[in-house]
Amino acid sequence: MLTYGKALAVLEAARAAAAEESLTGAFAVVDAAGNDLAVGREATAAWFTGAVARAKARTAARFGRPSVELAHLAEHFSDVLAIATDEAGFRPVTLDGGVPLFRDGVLIGAIGVSGGAPEADRRCADRAAAALARV
Repeated sequence: MLTYGKALAVLEAARAAAAEESLTGAFAVVDAAGNDLAVGREATAAWFTGAVARAKARTAARFGRPSVELAHLAEHFSDVLAIATDEAGFRPVTLDGGVPLFRDGVLIGAIGVSGGAPEADRRCADRAAAALARV
Protein backbone atom coordinates (compact mmCIF):
# COMPACT_ATOMS: atom_id res chain seq x y z
CA MET A 1 0.00 0.00 0.00
CA LEU A 2 1.23 3.47 -0.84
CA THR A 3 0.69 5.67 2.20
CA TYR A 4 0.51 9.44 2.25
CA GLY A 5 3.92 9.58 3.93
CA LYS A 6 5.52 7.40 1.27
CA ALA A 7 3.79 9.42 -1.44
CA LEU A 8 5.30 12.61 0.00
CA ALA A 9 8.75 10.99 0.05
CA VAL A 10 8.39 9.98 -3.61
CA LEU A 11 7.17 13.47 -4.52
CA GLU A 12 10.12 15.03 -2.71
CA ALA A 13 12.53 12.69 -4.54
CA ALA A 14 11.06 13.87 -7.85
CA ARG A 15 11.36 17.50 -6.79
CA ALA A 16 14.98 17.00 -5.74
CA ALA A 17 15.78 15.26 -9.04
CA ALA A 18 14.20 18.16 -10.95
CA ALA A 19 16.19 20.69 -8.93
CA GLU A 20 19.41 18.85 -9.80
CA GLU A 21 18.49 19.25 -13.47
CA SER A 22 17.57 22.93 -12.94
CA LEU A 23 13.96 22.19 -13.83
CA THR A 24 10.86 23.66 -12.28
CA GLY A 25 7.67 21.76 -12.59
CA ALA A 26 4.91 19.81 -10.96
CA PHE A 27 4.79 16.38 -9.37
CA ALA A 28 1.90 14.04 -8.70
CA VAL A 29 1.76 10.75 -6.82
CA VAL A 30 -1.38 8.65 -7.11
CA ASP A 31 -2.52 5.32 -5.71
CA ALA A 32 -3.04 2.23 -7.87
CA ALA A 33 -6.52 3.42 -8.86
CA GLY A 34 -5.14 6.78 -10.02
CA ASN A 35 -6.43 8.81 -7.08
CA ASP A 36 -4.33 11.70 -5.81
CA LEU A 37 -2.13 11.12 -2.77
CA ALA A 38 0.27 14.04 -3.12
CA VAL A 39 0.46 16.80 -5.73
CA GLY A 40 2.82 19.76 -5.77
CA ARG A 41 3.89 22.50 -8.16
CA GLU A 42 6.87 24.79 -7.95
CA ALA A 43 5.69 28.39 -7.72
CA THR A 44 7.57 29.30 -10.90
CA ALA A 45 6.23 26.38 -12.95
CA ALA A 46 3.62 26.94 -15.64
CA TRP A 47 0.07 26.91 -14.33
CA PHE A 48 -0.93 23.80 -16.28
CA THR A 49 1.95 21.55 -15.22
CA GLY A 50 0.04 20.23 -12.22
CA ALA A 51 -2.75 18.88 -14.42
CA VAL A 52 -0.21 17.34 -16.81
CA ALA A 53 1.69 15.65 -13.97
CA ARG A 54 -1.57 14.24 -12.60
CA ALA A 55 -2.59 12.93 -16.04
CA LYS A 56 0.79 11.24 -16.48
CA ALA A 57 0.60 9.63 -13.04
CA ARG A 58 -3.01 8.48 -13.52
CA THR A 59 -2.15 7.00 -16.90
CA ALA A 60 0.84 5.09 -15.51
CA ALA A 61 -1.22 3.79 -12.59
CA ARG A 62 -4.32 2.76 -14.50
CA PHE A 63 -2.36 1.05 -17.29
CA GLY A 64 0.46 -0.29 -15.09
CA ARG A 65 3.18 0.97 -17.41
CA PRO A 66 5.02 4.20 -18.21
CA SER A 67 2.69 6.73 -19.79
CA VAL A 68 4.83 7.04 -22.92
CA GLU A 69 4.18 3.36 -23.71
CA LEU A 70 0.59 4.24 -24.60
CA ALA A 71 1.86 5.99 -27.74
CA HIS A 72 1.97 2.62 -29.52
CA LEU A 73 -1.60 1.89 -28.47
CA ALA A 74 -2.75 5.34 -29.58
CA GLU A 75 -1.04 4.99 -32.96
CA HIS A 76 -1.98 1.42 -33.83
CA PHE A 77 -5.13 0.74 -31.82
CA SER A 78 -6.84 4.10 -31.41
CA ASP A 79 -10.25 2.46 -30.94
CA VAL A 80 -8.94 0.46 -27.99
CA LEU A 81 -7.52 3.59 -26.40
CA ALA A 82 -10.81 5.41 -26.96
CA ILE A 83 -12.68 2.64 -25.14
CA ALA A 84 -10.11 2.61 -22.35
CA THR A 85 -10.50 6.38 -22.04
CA ASP A 86 -14.25 6.01 -21.62
CA GLU A 87 -13.76 3.31 -18.99
CA ALA A 88 -10.99 5.14 -17.12
CA GLY A 89 -13.03 8.28 -16.62
CA PHE A 90 -10.13 10.55 -17.61
CA ARG A 91 -8.09 11.19 -20.72
CA PRO A 92 -4.91 9.05 -20.68
CA VAL A 93 -1.82 10.72 -22.08
CA THR A 94 1.10 9.41 -24.12
CA LEU A 95 3.57 11.96 -22.78
CA ASP A 96 6.73 10.70 -21.10
CA GLY A 97 7.10 11.33 -17.38
CA GLY A 98 4.53 9.00 -15.82
CA VAL A 99 5.99 5.93 -14.13
CA PRO A 100 4.20 3.17 -12.20
CA LEU A 101 5.28 2.37 -8.66
CA PHE A 102 5.64 -1.27 -7.64
CA ARG A 103 6.35 -2.91 -4.31
CA ASP A 104 7.12 -6.63 -4.30
CA GLY A 105 5.87 -6.86 -7.88
CA VAL A 106 2.49 -5.31 -7.01
CA LEU A 107 1.34 -2.03 -8.53
CA ILE A 108 0.76 0.43 -5.66
CA GLY A 109 0.62 3.75 -7.51
CA ALA A 110 2.47 6.03 -9.90
CA ILE A 111 4.46 9.25 -10.11
CA GLY A 112 4.01 11.91 -12.77
CA VAL A 113 6.43 14.73 -13.49
CA SER A 114 5.81 17.70 -15.78
CA GLY A 115 7.75 20.85 -16.55
CA GLY A 116 10.81 19.84 -18.51
CA ALA A 117 11.54 18.08 -21.76
CA PRO A 118 9.87 14.64 -21.86
CA GLU A 119 13.19 12.85 -21.32
CA ALA A 120 14.00 15.02 -18.29
CA ASP A 121 10.54 14.46 -16.82
CA ARG A 122 11.09 10.70 -17.21
CA ARG A 123 14.51 10.80 -15.55
CA CYS A 124 13.03 12.61 -12.56
CA ALA A 125 10.10 10.18 -12.36
CA ASP A 126 12.44 7.19 -12.59
CA ARG A 127 14.59 8.55 -9.76
CA ALA A 128 11.49 9.14 -7.65
CA ALA A 129 10.29 5.59 -8.31
CA ALA A 130 13.69 4.24 -7.25
CA ALA A 131 13.44 6.26 -4.03
CA LEU A 132 10.37 4.25 -3.02
CA ALA A 133 12.64 1.33 -2.13
CA ARG A 134 14.31 3.52 0.49
CA VAL A 135 11.13 4.59 2.32
